[in-house]
Amino acid sequence: MKRLSKQQIERLYNFTDAHFVEYQEVQNELVDHLANAIEAQWEINPDKDFETALQEEFKKFGVYGFLEVVEERQKAIEKRYYKIILREIKTFLNMPRIVLIVAWFLLSFNLLTKWQYGSYVLLGILLTLITLSLVKMFKSRKSQKRLAQQQNRKPYLLENLIAQAGHLAIYANLPVQIFIFLPDSLFGNFWFGLFYSLVFTAFCLLLYATLVLLPRKREKLLKETYPEWKFYG
Repeated sequence: MKRLSKQQIERLYNFTDAHFVEYQEVQNELVDHLANAIEAQWEINPDKDFETALQEEFKKFGVYGFLEVVEERQKAIEKRYYKIILREIKTFLNMPRIVLIVAWFLLSFNLLTKWQYGSYVLLGILLTLITLSLVKMFKSRKSQKRLAQQQNRKPYLLENLIAQAGHLAIYANLPVQIFIFLPDSLFGNFWFGLFYSLVFTAFCLLLYATLVLLPRKREKLLKETYPEWKFYG
């Protein structure tokens, strides 16, 4: 049976590059799929030109090309990422740490309900945490890009999520927006204080999980997800 040459495999990688496939595992999957499909065509017609066979296979992906494949893979990895976060939080929550978390909750609750300027103090804490998180995320992202370049590869989806703290800006927006848009009369209210303190404590726990717990286990998590990761160690 006729097989693809190394040069033709390289052409497939360049082809997926040209069609905006940004992640290594997606590119590997697509190259493998295209290679198998082209070789299947050669079983029927060994004389078919490589480029012709490639374009015929690409047309099967439809108007949006590889976009749907990338989106499906991204959704699957994001789902895995959030499951990992929940798993790590559950592992993290032992009795001494639960006491600290309850203490953090009570501090935020008292700031909101009993101190005259407590809401401003809490907002300052929140903005400081977000700023420090963004700085750490920027450095992590920069380091991840540099490592990928050194290893002559694209970033992996999960690697990207770990470096970006799972799109930090999306969930950091909620506690800030509550402060901005809610009327001042609610600050000091028992039920609002209870609700916001829960949101704030959950946010801090999520922040710690994404910025500390997962990066500590980065290599382990990537090896669990991608068998080929061992070659980059």
